[in-house]
Amino acid sequence: MAGSADRPAVSVGGLDADDDAAVADFYQHILLPHFRADELVRCESFAAGLKSGDSRALVARTANGVIAGGAVGDRFPRSKVVLLSYIAVPLEGRGLGVGSALMKAATAMWETAWRPPLMVMEVEDPRHFAADEALGDPYARVRFYERLGARILPVPYFQPALGGGRGRVRYLMLMVFGGTEVPPGTRQVDGRLAESFLIEYLEDCEGQVRSDDEETQRLLAACRRPGGLPLLLSAELTDETLSGELS
Repeated sequence: MAGSADRPAVSVGGLDADDDAAVADFYQHILLPHFRADELVRCESFAAGLKSGDSRALVARTANGVIAGGAVGDRFPRSKVVLLSYIAVPLEGRGLGVGSALMKAATAMWETAWRPPLMVMEVEDPRHFAADEALGDPYARVRFYERLGARILPVPYFQPALGGGRGRVRYLMLMVFGGTEVPPGTRQVDGRLAESFLIEYLEDCEGQVRSDDEETQRLLAACRRPGGLPLLLSAELTDETLSGELS
């Protein structure tokens, strides 16, 4: 039976970083089937992040204890920005309000624990990704996040290479879904904060940012837009806005 938006047929709780079996099960059933190889850190890196406290994961379970979805957040200590690295709901768990429950719980937990100035997520630009049964519908995903209040930063975003033979993931959008610098009604964010997060993320994944890396320099330059970065709906996007050429 499908739950209502207010009372989903699932409960949400934290994933115990010291329960190696539960962490491995989460990785195997929530992360591995729902993300492409380049988008996903290796299981040992995921487990290490949880143990360090820099990452936190939430698990949604049905009344009989079956995992119905999960979310992972990473805090970047220098910028203090939180990245919603992963959120996934298996096909059989969709329609139960699991995604909404996870987003609300994650937002509340990470705001309380970390007090981040900004909380962001990486989302596929639906103009460049096709719908897939396992990976979901990119258009529906963006609409879902927008209904929850998330908005897009107009920068030419890509996910850094996560190491271990992974490559950069292009044609993504960076969406803002919370933070102390984004109270209700906020229409723009400080580009310097976004840039500091991006530099930290890139350096953590790929090492020192290179001046001859045109793709990275274009991304960082887009954060320096005079007056800050506006928060946009997908309907307001054009190729120019996501190239960093917003006038």
